[in-house]
Amino acid sequence: MDTEEAIDRGIRFLEEKAGHYTHKLENIKLAGAIWIIRFNVGFFEDVRVELKIDDATERVVSYEQLK
Repeated sequence: MDTEEAIDRGIRFLEEKAGHYTHKLENIKLAGAIWIIRFNVGFFEDVRVELKIDDATERVVSYEQLK
């Protein structure tokens, strides 16, 4: 999976599973076999979330809201 596919997979998860329809990409990196993607999903205030996506399976393995 390349960078664009990882971002698309992350956005699809945010919209379909987490209910976040407003999202702004803040950071993405590949650490080993895991894509770590940070989005700001807030509308009026900053709400940051981090997704970890397995590169081989394209599954979201972690989702958390950052403080």
